[in-house]
Amino acid sequence: MGTSTHSGHYVAHIQKEGRWVIFNDSTYRKKVVGLSSMTAKKYFFQRIDG
Repeated sequence: MGTSTHSGHYVAHIQKEGRWVIFNDSTYRKKVVGLSSMTAKKYFFQRIDG
């Protein structure tokens, strides 16, 4: 992950006004998917130096 929207990669799925929206770095688009078909995922990354 980066320190800003210009570094790394960011993706978020949010529900706004009853519709799902995908934010992918600096762009977004509406997603036609029902709430019941969404599954939550959260990823954690740790840098390994050496």
